[in-house]
Amino acid sequence: MFGELIRIYYTSRRVLKNGSTKVFLERGLAYLRHRSLVFKDSLRGRQVSFKDVLFISGCSLPHPTRYRVDHQMEQLHFNGVACDKIWYQLLEPEMAQCYRCFVFFRCPITPEIERFVSEARRLNKRVFFDIDDLVIDQKYTQTIKYLDSLSSDDLTLYNDGVERMQKLLRLCDGAITTTTRLATELLNYVPRVFINRNVASEKMLALSLAALKRKKQSSGCVVLGYFSGSITHNDDIRMIEPVLQRLLRENHHVHLLLAGVLTIPPQFAEFGNRIIVESFQDWTDLPELIAKADVNLVPLETSIFNEAKSENKWLEAALVKVPTVASKLGPFQEILEDGKTGFCAKPSMSGMPY
Repeated sequence: MFGELIRIYYTSRRVLKNGSTKVFLERGLAYLRHRSLVFKDSLRGRQVSFKDVLFISGCSLPHPTRYRVDHQMEQLHFNGVACDKIWYQLLEPEMAQCYRCFVFFRCPITPEIERFVSEARRLNKRVFFDIDDLVIDQKYTQTIKYLDSLSSDDLTLYNDGVERMQKLLRLCDGAITTTTRLATELLNYVPRVFINRNVASEKMLALSLAALKRKKQSSGCVVLGYFSGSITHNDDIRMIEPVLQRLLRENHHVHLLLAGVLTIPPQFAEFGNRIIVESFQDWTDLPELIAKADVNLVPLETSIFNEAKSENKWLEAALVKVPTVASKLGPFQEILEDGKTGFCAKPSMSGMPY
């Protein structure tokens, strides 16, 4: 019980630190409501449900959960597959009887989950691990520079979560993931890996079409947009900082839109109101925000961690017809048709893209 309280405390602190107050409240209310699914004896007035797939989420961040749980559920529903989702701390042993397949998304192993997987195996059910980042081994996460800024306690907690995700991954029948590089690395831990790339949902498409209708004509200035989903992307924007400064100094009609969880480099202060800063947005407001840009910038430092990332930023910008310039790395190199569906920036000899 004490260990569970410690996990709840650190999870809450991490969610609030990332600015996801809405998600924190949603998770807290869900926990207080006790269960969204009930599997008790029907004679006691409780209902038992039988469906195909249960998604079990261990990720407190909103955007990965939306892409890897909600969007995949939508895909399955469109194909006649019945699904449910649940927060991993609400998982109960009886649920192993009521689904044919289980998908753990970014879940750390716990004694309860270990027993659940064992029971699912006994019932001849399939268990998969879904992951969209290489956060399953410290040999990958040690390349994330942001972790150097964590306190000793926070880093220990983070690494513990990484190791516990790896332990659950190894217990599963296989993995479901987003990119070719991720699939290659995951084969070191499980015998089978399936790639199901991140896609837009019906609501994303509707919101993007609505944002396109409201999009204003260019006022003569060119807006370069950089949209950060987490604080770990600080190093990526710093990589192209000298290029951006040169563009802003030489072209007074160029503006820079910086949005999301990001530390704004102080060097940009000299450009005054040509630097537009927007806070982290709810995903439903993101199409409107991205549509304000003329070019979507996706710089990525060269690392195995970044090679495994998804092409979400390209997808979200494409939905509102904003062209993307991305580092020629990982899925962007693989998915983008250079000059047709986007632009790939090759690294120069100095390490900067051109």
